Amino acid sequence: MMKRAWSYIVFFSTLVLLVSAYSERVIKADEGYTAPEIEMIHNDSVNISLANLRGKYVLVNFWDSSNAISRIATGEYDRFLRRGNTNHPFALLSVNTDSDPNMFHEIIKKDSLEGSTQFHITDIKTKNMKSDYRLDHGFSSYLINPEGKIIAINPSVETLEKYLTGR
Repeated sequence: MMKRAWSYIVFFSTLVLLVSAYSERVIKADEGYTAPEIEMIHNDSVNISLANLRGKYVLVNFWDSSNAISRIATGEYDRFLRRGNTNHPFALLSVNTDSDPNMFHEIIKKDSLEGSTQFHITDIKTKNMKSDYRLDHGFSSYLINPEGKIIAINPSVETLEKYLTGR
């Protein structure tokens, strides 16, 4: 009788773990999945959202001044955008997560970043962005195709060129 009870406990525990692991994967940003929605306000008036950018390739880049790798990637993505040699419509949305907005504005100036593509976390309207994009596990960038699916995570400039120039 005790063996049977343990068998049920193990079976249901395994089932619960599998269901929670699957449901956790579905709601988070991952290759092949539809990108979780992000809506931003730029200059206190213009709403920018992933839904409004459908039909374009979009690179959503999360960065922080204290994370050197994400800050360097932000500069590389910015330079790629400024070169403007893509065959496809392309948008860059760089989201800074610094706690101090003044630090964010200083870095934009110091690093000569294109201001229209840079957003501070206070410009974002979304409930689950931190968990959807796994921001508590470091910073990542997501290349989203015109249909809204994530096709690359942390793409290099070479990967961007491959998708956007056809080379």
